[in-house]
Amino acid sequence: MVDRLKKNAGGLWSGTFQAISYVAPAATAASFLVEETAYVGASTTFVFLLALIGVTSAMYMNYVFSGRISHAGGYYAYVRAGLGPRFGIFSGWLYFVNILGALAGFAVLFFAGVLWPLIPQLSSNPYGWIPIAFIPLVLILVLLYRGLRPSMKYTIIGGIIEVGTLIIISVAIIIRLGPHNTFIPFTPHGNSFGNLGLATVYSILGFVGIGSVITLSEELHNPKKIVKKSIVVGMLITAVVYILVSYAMVVGYGINKMAAFSTATDPGFTVVDNYFGPVVMIVFIIITLNSFLSNGIAEGNAFSREGFAMARDGIVFPKSLATVHKKFGSPNKIIIVEWFIVVALTLVGGLVFGPFEGAAIITAVNGVSLYIVHILANFSLPIYGKKTLKLKLRGLLPLALGPVLATVVYAFAIYGEFVPIPTTYPGYIAPYSIIAAIIAGIAITIVLFVRKHPSDLKSIGREQEHMLEPVSEQEMEE
Repeated sequence: MVDRLKKNAGGLWSGTFQAISYVAPAATAASFLVEETAYVGASTTFVFLLALIGVTSAMYMNYVFSGRISHAGGYYAYVRAGLGPRFGIFSGWLYFVNILGALAGFAVLFFAGVLWPLIPQLSSNPYGWIPIAFIPLVLILVLLYRGLRPSMKYTIIGGIIEVGTLIIISVAIIIRLGPHNTFIPFTPHGNSFGNLGLATVYSILGFVGIGSVITLSEELHNPKKIVKKSIVVGMLITAVVYILVSYAMVVGYGINKMAAFSTATDPGFTVVDNYFGPVVMIVFIIITLNSFLSNGIAEGNAFSREGFAMARDGIVFPKSLATVHKKFGSPNKIIIVEWFIVVALTLVGGLVFGPFEGAAIITAVNGVSLYIVHILANFSLPIYGKKTLKLKLRGLLPLALGPVLATVVYAFAIYGEFVPIPTTYPGYIAPYSIIAAIIAGIAITIVLFVRKHPSDLKSIGREQEHMLEPVSEQEMEE
């Protein structure tokens, strides 16, 4: 018999900062903000306001499912609930690919790529990024192995400092600008519908990770309520930070200088240095670097819980790996195995392509994998409502229509990755790697369905479900 994860290891703020740390607002703002200004110039804040509509649609599925299902596998349990075990296995594999890529690409390689040029003793060495990469790798391993509480303490403290610093710096810039503040960033400012749409897609994707709290649902206190609240609170805090930071950086850099902003290296650091000097800029750089570390810990929490759930269900990993440390309550064996996988992908990606290029390729693969999983879960929701909750048309309509906008956005993002497929190296590596991951997922699903006993297939994604009693349409609306 496999072990169970430690219950009541965290509450609302643990869940909330799991969501916020996975989003990594400082690190994400530093990257996505530059992309958005390239499309819409000064209208980035307007785009973030538009993105809130899409984010609400994206998180609607998580919000509804989390009130009924508590499962460490998160999305694959949601997909299985409506679409069945075949799609559950397939989505479990893709979600595994997603978090693996997020860890190795964003949390480790981007961290190493950002810090590497800042250390003269290492920047001249083509392999100087490797010891830097092991800073997040070792920190993630130690904190994850010691259980949910230590890792959550780190992300809560780091998250509070990160969010607080971003808000203080942004408000201070706005105050110092005085009469030079303007409403232009809150308007379309002459941008075409197409450019606004593309920038909004980037803004919505900047919120990806808020739903990761669902993977901790077996360990949080009263998860049916706490996970839902964590999603809402995490989304609102992140939205406030993005809106403030996007406005402050745009007006601080200069409304008429957005072309230079979109091509500058770390323009946010430049703005902070101009307004507050090198000391505050160094603090801001440290906060941004720690954002990568907190992100890695949050991703590691989700990765280890999803891996534990897969091992428990006999997907990809053997059931022998579904063990929990007697003292720390962590899924110890799966953490060790997954850590070595992350290290291997980090070294291969960094050595072959370099840390920045390797990170870009790996994160492209992980992004598309997540979008596919989200789309499957969105389709699963109304089917689950019909088959399991026995809802009629009035109760089913919100479940079918709520995630529609998010599905369109994710489909557009997938389309953008494949059309057109680059013809030069290494541009074509990412799309063909995505295709390979999808084919591997289909193969794994077929093999497991041939080899597994029907009773084992039925148990996939059902270990911790809270969906045995149908609810009324009134309860579902609430």
